Amino acid sequence: METDSLEVVNLWATHHDSRSVVAPILLDIGELTTCFSSFDICHVVRSANGPAHICAKHACTIDRTDSWLDNTPGFLVSAMLADCPANTFNQ
Repeated sequence: METDSLEVVNLWATHHDSRSVVAPILLDIGELTTCFSSFDICHVVRSANGPAHICAKHACTIDRTDSWLDNTPGFLVSAMLADCPANTFNQ
């Protein structure tokens, strides 16, 4: 898994021995990862993680929980298309 949060990477590396608010989430992720032969959380620079950054920015602007069960929001489709190298147009 890639994240632009170095704090999350460091918490994962220290086996979540923290009183951080994300520690319970990391414990849940740890339980889910037992299904995989290997799992790690890696740091990437924010510019290399555009769609995730856009989702985080969107989450900070809303005051409720959004669920996208039947449709994908336009901002996410645009971010994914912009991030996909196959969509680079040669001029």
